[in-house]
Amino acid sequence: MSVSEAQKKANRQWDKENMITLGCKVKREQAEKFKKYAADNGKTANALLKDFVLEKIEERE
Repeated sequence: MSVSEAQKKANRQWDKENMITLGCKVKREQAEKFKKYAADNGKTANALLKDFVLEKIEERE
């Protein structure tokens, strides 16, 4: 079942009000190694970074 346009709009609005993107610059070679590390461990780079942040602030959901 696909998501309606109204639901997509509501999701975008919720994200805009409640979420933020964190980022950092690293050398391309380092980023590629990190992405490979994540994939080798069955995760995405984003999932690993999110886990790290939540662990450090002790708010694991």
